[in-house]
Amino acid sequence: MGKAENDQLRASSRARPDNSMLPQGSKDLRRETRYMVSWRVAVSVNGQEWHYGRVKDISLHGAAILNELNLKPGTRVTLSIHMPTLNRLCEPKVLIVHGTIAYTAHDTSLMCFRSGISFAKFEQESDKAYLEERLASNHVKVPDYVCRRGTDRVM
Repeated sequence: MGKAENDQLRASSRARPDNSMLPQGSKDLRRETRYMVSWRVAVSVNGQEWHYGRVKDISLHGAAILNELNLKPGTRVTLSIHMPTLNRLCEPKVLIVHGTIAYTAHDTSLMCFRSGISFAKFEQESDKAYLEERLASNHVKVPDYVCRRGTDRVM
C-alpha cells in the first residue's frame, strides 16, 4: 500500500456517519446508522493468524474493514478492534468481536479489499455497551437518505 493510501487509512479517528452505497447487487441489511472511522483492526480467520487493516465504518451490528484479504461470504472471523482514546489520560480500548463476512469487494482507490462483517458476539458483553456509549455520546447520528438524480423526479 502506498503513502497516499496509508494517509487515507490514517484519517481522523473521530467517527462520522457513513451513508455510502454497498457493492453493486448487495442488499442493505443495516439496522442502524454506521459511523465512519479509521480504527486499527486485526482479523483472524477461523482462529488462524492475525491480519491487520482498518475499520472503515462501524455500528453495533457490523463493520466494514479494509485489508489485504479476499474473504468469502459466510467466513467466520474474529476482530480485534483498537479504539483510540478521546483523551490522553485513558488507554486505548480493544474490542474483541466475533462475526461473519457478509461481502467482500476490491476497493480500487485504496488497492485493498473491503469486507462487510455482521457481528455475532462481543467477547465481553460490556464492550457492546461501551461502543454504543462511545458512538452515541461523541458522534452525530445522521439518518439514511436516498440520492436521486434530477431526471428521477416525477412531474
